[in-house]
Amino acid sequence: MAVRRRQARITVGLVAAMALFGIGCNRDKGGGRARRVDAAVAEPVKAPPPPTQALPETARETPPPAARGGVLRVHLEAEPPHLNPLLDGHQVIQRVVSGLVYETLLECGSDGYRPGLAERWDESSDGLRLVLHLRSVRFHDGHPLGPADVQASLEPLLRAGTRQPALRELLGDVEAVEVLPDRVVRLRLHRPSRLALRALCEVPILPAEGLRGTAAQAAQLGKQPNGTGPFRVAAWERGKRIRLVRAGPPGQGPPYLDEISFEIDGDGARALARTRRGDLDVLPRVLDLHYPDQVGSGALRETLSLYRLTPDRYSFLVVNHRHQPLSDVRVRRALALSWNRARLAEEVHRGLARPIAAPFGNLPPLPFDRAAAQRLLDEAGLSDSNGDGVRERAGAPVRLTLLLPAGSKAAAAEGRAFALDLRRAGLLLVPVTVDPSALLTRLKQGEFDLAPMLWEGRPDDDPRMLFGPQGELAFTGYRSDALAPLLDELRLADGPRARAPLLQRIGETLAAEQPVIFLYRHDVVALVSRRVHGLTGSGDRLDLRAVWVDP
Repeated sequence: MAVRRRQARITVGLVAAMALFGIGCNRDKGGGRARRVDAAVAEPVKAPPPPTQALPETARETPPPAARGGVLRVHLEAEPPHLNPLLDGHQVIQRVVSGLVYETLLECGSDGYRPGLAERWDESSDGLRLVLHLRSVRFHDGHPLGPADVQASLEPLLRAGTRQPALRELLGDVEAVEVLPDRVVRLRLHRPSRLALRALCEVPILPAEGLRGTAAQAAQLGKQPNGTGPFRVAAWERGKRIRLVRAGPPGQGPPYLDEISFEIDGDGARALARTRRGDLDVLPRVLDLHYPDQVGSGALRETLSLYRLTPDRYSFLVVNHRHQPLSDVRVRRALALSWNRARLAEEVHRGLARPIAAPFGNLPPLPFDRAAAQRLLDEAGLSDSNGDGVRERAGAPVRLTLLLPAGSKAAAAEGRAFALDLRRAGLLLVPVTVDPSALLTRLKQGEFDLAPMLWEGRPDDDPRMLFGPQGELAFTGYRSDALAPLLDELRLADGPRARAPLLQRIGETLAAEQPVIFLYRHDVVALVSRRVHGLTGSGDRLDLRAVWVDP
């Protein structure tokens, strides 16, 4: 099942149901990202993982004059269907145009919100009006950015029929977008909400003429983007590359590059080889099956660096709260204590998965503790009355099903390990392998006990998108009286810093209630040539705007 941020990429979304177990269902639908780990024969990684670096969020240095110019070659894992980021959330579209060709009204950072296309903003005293003052900039075709362009970009996302449900969710508190004189836009809100500002960091602004024009004009916008960003699309060689060139004359600040060439190649192994040879400068994601063996110090040249990226991507087992005994929090916690996260993170996920207790806050992960799980099951009234080793409820043996995606050996391996550990605690777990489309149907119809899922979002996302009454996990039957007031309080918190202590409390509530069985946070590894400087990023979003390369 997919829940799109985001993804999408927008990046907020419950991506494909079984991306956790590597059947290639993450935010971009273009492919080229599948994991093919044979977990049935996987062994713990014996050698220490290769050293990695962390990317800064903002640039720390500027290039010397002689280093300005040049071409940056970046791997693109699939051919985009088009280049209109408002139509859908394909990650490959976002990689090419986000921040480079198209810009947003605001930019989000760990320290708060920064001006983007909006140079400043004001809020009414009642919190129901948000007024944005636009910068004086022009689209690549020369026409000036105006309030009508903002209105045309935002309004379709407020409608129920949008193909960007994650963006619609982010803009859920916005009632209308109004055009005012002097490059001013006003948002009317249903209710006071600081999350509307967060939404404006995600929505790219496209020209109203293309968005509101004929079908031919809209199609042309998908082939030849027209943005306000530092780069414009110069050529799209189908199946080969998409070339971006600097949109204006060189100046004192970024962009420093003359060109960015996104090299299209759906073969991850070949892309790794091309990066080793120096044909590519940036490989945004090393496939999991190539880590760590293919990128260890002995496998790479001294001209390459590894970066460990930490996207807000976490996996869990979704739980059907309408099925007994899963409605009992003690049973759900016993299940959580029976998943051996530390061992499976190494054996199956090659050290790129970090065990978690909840997706928000700073909480220690749950240990593997069979004795504690057994005590909780005893407290829940699940006992083995006839001595056959299987616990019973109301005289019937407790038998749970775990839906798994067909074709994934990793899923099968983790499912078998979980079933074995539960059996030792006195519960029967039956892994059931189904086709992904059938699994989706069963989830929608409530015909499941447990199933794996993966959420891909941003650190400052609204938890309502998953755990609220109308969230993506509402089909599980989870409701929380303790969580609801925290979500309301979070909506009014002013920026990331103010939300941090609230997210801590939300994480503690989720860890206590176990609405799902939280498993891991998943990292990715990027490979970058050492001729590249000024690379920054947040999560797994690489920011190429201030990059320069050695001559």
